[in-house]
Amino acid sequence: MEFTNRFHVPLPLAEAWKLMLDVPRILPCLPGARLVEVLGDKLYKGSVAVKLGPVKLSFDGQAELVRVDEQAHVAWLRGAGMDAKGRGGAQSEFSFTLEASGSGTDVTVRTELQLTGSIAQYGRGSGMISEVATQLLRQFEQNLSRMLLDERLDASAAAASAALAPVATSRSEAAPSSTTSAPVSSQEAQALLAQCQAVLAATQQTLADVRLMTQMARGPDKELNGFSLLWRALWASLSGRGGSDSSVSKR
Repeated sequence: MEFTNRFHVPLPLAEAWKLMLDVPRILPCLPGARLVEVLGDKLYKGSVAVKLGPVKLSFDGQAELVRVDEQAHVAWLRGAGMDAKGRGGAQSEFSFTLEASGSGTDVTVRTELQLTGSIAQYGRGSGMISEVATQLLRQFEQNLSRMLLDERLDASAAAASAALAPVATSRSEAAPSSTTSAPVSSQEAQALLAQCQAVLAATQQTLADVRLMTQMARGPDKELNGFSLLWRALWASLSGRGGSDSSVSKR
């Protein structure tokens, strides 16, 4: 049986292409999939669990990235697995093609699937299998967008922490051993202001990126969650620095 599915990646084409070729990174985003072992540069061992109607199937097998067209942004994969309960097996060949779409990338997945053994009866209901594949890829798209958003939030928090590190370090080195607060020099105040401005600029850019990413992921609710996570991450970073430099915060 053959079927085609599409999903969206909220990244530019070049970044999305690199991401889709990173199997260990994206596989956890596919519901029911688990990477067991990397057998080679393009060969992977894993398992996938899927529910077809009332029946739950679990396949253990291997997947291989057999060919890549860097210019056309097309990759071909081949996979095979056996049902854990011995009810048959599955073999598949599929390709994914990436095309730029605005600020993001559309991915078209074409699949050829063959079932053997007693589970081959589900091949007669190819419409059901196609619908399950569509649902799985829809969840994959959402999980992938959430993963990218979390990575962007972590990077933003790390950038804010790094931006404040020089001022916090200079204050701790300059502070006397006694509990008396040292005065803040004009030069130090200017340096702190510059660092805060850098953090604000980075935050504004990250917020714009997060808004664009969540809009392209077609999840308005996740946008609010993303902003909340971002501010919590930045606030935790800033608070941590402020706790080590009480003399500045008191003035």
